[in-house]
Amino acid sequence: MNRAVLVAVGLLGLASAPAAWAQAIAPLAVGGPAQAAIQQLRPPSPIDQVREQSMRRQPSLPLPPAPDERLVPERRVLAPDLGRQVVVPSHYERRISDQQYAVPPLTVYELNGGQAGFIPGGTRPPADIRQGP
Repeated sequence: MNRAVLVAVGLLGLASAPAAWAQAIAPLAVGGPAQAAIQQLRPPSPIDQVREQSMRRQPSLPLPPAPDERLVPERRVLAPDLGRQVVVPSHYERRISDQQYAVPPLTVYELNGGQAGFIPGGTRPPADIRQGP
């Protein structure tokens, strides 16, 4: 008889356990200042922690500084002081400000490979808006 009672109690306990698990309600998501208090009572699982870290917005990087020098590719321009179209070889220009660049002395050539000319160095506007060499 004792054995029958033990088996019945054991079966009753097993039958009621899934019912108790089914009655467990997941906690509601709480935001704002109450969230810290809730997390102290029930800390987030490792998966939730990883999810929060991966969804957290990262601070943006600062803009890189403007380069001090830039390469100006070979160009064909009309040289007003020489009175003809010339080929300006590629060269580096040093940035002084957004509107001023230090240009080195340049040796320019005619298109057909003829006479060479000399353009003295100095400060000039950026090459992409400059009319001459």
